[in-house]
Amino acid sequence: MTPENSKIIQFSTGEPLNARHSVLLVDDQETFREIARGQLGADESFLIIGEAADGTGAIELTDQLNPSVIVMDIQMPDMSGIEAARQILKQNPSVRIVLTSMGDDMEYGPLALEIGACGFIPKRDLSPSAVHKLIDDHLPPAGSARMAA
Repeated sequence: MTPENSKIIQFSTGEPLNARHSVLLVDDQETFREIARGQLGADESFLIIGEAADGTGAIELTDQLNPSVIVMDIQMPDMSGIEAARQILKQNPSVRIVLTSMGDDMEYGPLALEIGACGFIPKRDLSPSAVHKLIDDHLPPAGSARMAA
């Protein structure tokens, strides 16, 4: 069952032929999800497979779709992106999470890395190349059980 305000864009049991990364977009603002879908979807290495409007939806769709990448807003009404990322990474340690926000608080980058996410990108700077830089070069912390996908 798909959570309210969430949707599965594409569903496949196998890897997409041209895309290297299956992506779940998570943001409470539909307009931003549309922008992110357009930007990332223009890069053939990304396949947008689902969207969620909140942290709970992100957790549920991650379990259903098993994305390789999640682009998630930090500030959401029901559960912060930080808390959702913690829960997702506990159950799915190989998923690569990129956190984003309208602000560019200096604490977001270190906090993202501390919880095991790949990093933080301010929404205004979101682009395929920025996401690639974080997810393709991301290595798990030393001593971590987390493996790069």
